[in-house]
Amino acid sequence: MIEILIIDDDQVNNFVLKNIIQRAYPDSLVHIERDGRSALRLLNELDQNRKAFPGILLLDINMPIMSGFEFLDEYHKRFLNKEVSIYMVSSSISKYDQQKANSYSNVHGYITKPLVNQNIIFIVDEYLYSNKSKPGS
Repeated sequence: MIEILIIDDDQVNNFVLKNIIQRAYPDSLVHIERDGRSALRLLNELDQNRKAFPGILLLDINMPIMSGFEFLDEYHKRFLNKEVSIYMVSSSISKYDQQKANSYSNVHGYITKPLVNQNIIFIVDEYLYSNKSKPGS
């Protein structure tokens, strides 16, 4: 089973992503948070209760309350030791945004919206393959 956290304020995008993931990976667990602050609260709760972290975060850049980059700054302060694959998912085609996203050590990719099935399947398969090849997996 794979757990994925979608952090995006776009309800339509969240609905589509969740459906794509659950059709391709029926045993997946998909969490959705609509801003960075609520996502940090969820991750804090999981950490405090010693529950598994989502293996993949799909993170939008432009959100109310806390942007994707603000989320990443806080995430790095609190959870850098967690093995989580973060993918920035944004409608921005700005080279600056892409370079900034790639400057974070655990950001594995930058994907421009709209996401298509192949993007999601590639991300999840890459994650599953990399974890299967680790000792003890």
